[in-house]
Amino acid sequence: MLSLFKSLLILHIAGGTAGLISGTIAASAKKGSKLHKISGVVFFWAMLIASLDALVLSNLPEHHNLFLFAVGGFTLYMISSGYRIVYVKRKLKQPIHSFALLDYAIPVFGLLFGLFLLIMGAITMREGSSFGIVPIVFGLISINFARKDFILLSGKESVKASWMRNHIIRMMGAMIASYTAFLVVNVKFQPNWVLWLAPTLIGSVLITYFVRKYTTHKKKQTD
Repeated sequence: MLSLFKSLLILHIAGGTAGLISGTIAASAKKGSKLHKISGVVFFWAMLIASLDALVLSNLPEHHNLFLFAVGGFTLYMISSGYRIVYVKRKLKQPIHSFALLDYAIPVFGLLFGLFLLIMGAITMREGSSFGIVPIVFGLISINFARKDFILLSGKESVKASWMRNHIIRMMGAMIASYTAFLVVNVKFQPNWVLWLAPTLIGSVLITYFVRKYTTHKKKQTD
């Protein structure tokens, strides 16, 4: 009989693998196509399972792993906010639209986890490990996105004008997390913080490309 740790580990690996594959398909498929929508839904649920599993897995007795906990929380925030913005955009078509409690809870979660990552990074750096730069970078990203969420909730930016950009950035950010996990587990490289941040650097270039491609195209259509 499998132990709780091994069962959760298998579930985590399965979710991460499914997310890696479906996320790559969704990013490669034409936006708005049936393939993009189906693979995107699979990606969301796969990464949701993997991130929630990571939060539990990292707190099991004798298996405490603060970095796994932090990355799981960061991924959970990115995938939730990236998927939720599409639902919010669809609600705009209703006669009466207002933000739900969940729309406020998600950025609060992202902000708190971002602060947690910053504190973790600072402590790690203070202890003499250069790896502390990893949680600091992810923490700053999380806090910045939470800030943008609050701007959206305050009405200073419209959902209609920003939902596509937010959706692309958040969902691809979660996909970057899945690639990062794959590399960290299967590739040995020193200093290891380079391996952790390389997918973020490369992914940022791809995110910029997709944002410019689809938001510029959409703007031209509405002009």
